[in-house]
Amino acid sequence: MIELKGIAWDHPRGYEPLIATSKTFQKSNPNVRITWKVRSLKEFGDTPIEDLIENFDIITIDHPYMGQAHKNGLLLKLEDYIKTEELKALKQQALGKCFDIYTYQNHFYATPIDAAALVASYRKDVIDSLGLSLPINQEELKAFYKKLPAGFSVAWALCPTDIWCTFLTLCAQNFGSGFIVDNEINSKVGIKVLNDIKFHIEQSHPQSINWNPIQILNNMGNEDGIVYSPYLFGYTNYSRKNYTKNIVHFTNSPVGAQQDVSTIMGGVGLAVSALTKHPEMASKYASYVASTEVQEGIFTHNGGQPASKNAWYNEVNNTLCNNFFKDTKWTIENAYIRPQHPGWNGFQEQGADIIHEGILKDISAETIIKQLNQLYKSIRAHEFI
Repeated sequence: MIELKGIAWDHPRGYEPLIATSKTFQKSNPNVRITWKVRSLKEFGDTPIEDLIENFDIITIDHPYMGQAHKNGLLLKLEDYIKTEELKALKQQALGKCFDIYTYQNHFYATPIDAAALVASYRKDVIDSLGLSLPINQEELKAFYKKLPAGFSVAWALCPTDIWCTFLTLCAQNFGSGFIVDNEINSKVGIKVLNDIKFHIEQSHPQSINWNPIQILNNMGNEDGIVYSPYLFGYTNYSRKNYTKNIVHFTNSPVGAQQDVSTIMGGVGLAVSALTKHPEMASKYASYVASTEVQEGIFTHNGGQPASKNAWYNEVNNTLCNNFFKDTKWTIENAYIRPQHPGWNGFQEQGADIIHEGILKDISAETIIKQLNQLYKSIRAHEFI
């Protein structure tokens, strides 16, 4: 008996489709047993892979870790275990750049199983009853607050992890994906974005500075006060009947000056520990979960948010999720991809705290950007030592 241990993240979208696919995989591979543990969403984004590879064979992973994994030899190079024709099929089937983001230095480190980016969520029933139109660009968003009657509000996901993603998104939307040059964030762009975020905080639900997407979506799904959130990671679960009291709809976020850039790419890849004792079988499962047939069927129907474009175009899936896929696929296809060099995750974690704390303490945008750029240059300098 081959026993594989996997680590997922603690939300039904994160673990239910993996449990379901494990069961079907085991039916055709009866000598395999796969068990799953979960970690928090913050741990998913922040916990070093080094802390996981000794205890787990299969790891759900965020794509900015690719450089660190490559440098330190933490994950299997899947091209050594998955057939070339299977990899070509996975690449062809992937939505947008969902396959490419798990490639680093011509090595493939994770199969794409989950696609996500910042999108807008809204209570369609309430918005329609109020006779409102959703904002399609940043200027319309600034005017949207004044159109809401008393008792209704807009919420932003601005806890440290998410304020970082929003900051990068707005920089990319205003300037384009090249706003980081020579290990430095464009100061003019960054200052404008930080001041814009301060403006939006003043207009939004008072808990926005503390909330992550799940907290906002739980509120929208069970209460009636929050009717719109312009930039949060979408969760198809909330667009499905009976997941929460109310159905939450999703659409593309407001755009900025660079209208061909949507928002920051998220999502999940399935990687295999470099220390696994069963590399062939673990890789086989990683390929299986990412295959278009599984993504389009079992994975999506068990609460998953697939990375296969066929699943996003599938009419049954769109009916199941009130057109979540149709209404947000443009975002995935035009998303901003974060850097993946080995020091990026350290910068991401510390930079998020600098922005969050700076805004809480009303530190000037100029000072925050200076701190971010000093930190980034320091991290990049040590990266090559």
